[in-house]
Amino acid sequence: MNNADPTETSVDDPGGESALLQRFPASNLQVLAHFYRGELSRANVWRQRMDATTHWAVITTMAVVSLAYSSKDASILLMPFCCMLLYLLLHIEARRYRYFDVWRMRVRMLEVHLMVPALLREEQLVEGNWREMLCNDLLAPNYKMSRFEALGRRLQRTYIWLFLIVLGSWLMLAWERADVQAVGEPESYNKILLQAFDAGSIPPQYLLLGMALFYLYLLLILLKTGPTRATEIRRKDPKLPNWPI
Repeated sequence: MNNADPTETSVDDPGGESALLQRFPASNLQVLAHFYRGELSRANVWRQRMDATTHWAVITTMAVVSLAYSSKDASILLMPFCCMLLYLLLHIEARRYRYFDVWRMRVRMLEVHLMVPALLREEQLVEGNWREMLCNDLLAPNYKMSRFEALGRRLQRTYIWLFLIVLGSWLMLAWERADVQAVGEPESYNKILLQAFDAGSIPPQYLLLGMALFYLYLLLILLKTGPTRATEIRRKDPKLPNWPI
């Protein structure tokens, strides 16, 4: 009976054992396989929750825009109210995205350091300290990105288009309500402004200033978390000595 350790390389085998078995015994591989399926399931659940939040945002935008154009008596404040709802949903989705990123990081780490050695059996791989990182994360889980970065990623990928639709609809609605024929008359611009952005007791200047500051804040988030920041697809850097995961 052969009692040799399966993780040791056989002398008669010039190619050597699988790189995966050299790193992990067979019993550990079974545990890691179940762990991989569990983390993948977690990531899928949080991905579905993110998609649900996006659906809420799209439906909310469609409903408010339709309501604003359904009647001439509809308040011009519907669009700023829609921006508030979208911003609330953006924060909810950013929180869910941070949770999703925790499980996604573990899944990607297992894929890179278990499946790649299984495919490249004789390739010498630079593993870094991924085992210690994964163990520390299991003992004390933490977010892999800040809340501000999560806001920026969800904003530039999805929500910025919804905010632009709301802004365009708001300006078109104001244009329809304005009396453009009054241009050229004394104090015509103040009259047009009052007609276009009439919000009852709220002065139009304050309404315009509030919307301008809000969209300036969105622009600041986009600039701070722009495409130059590293993402899962943009992490390929040949200068990195270890795995970027």
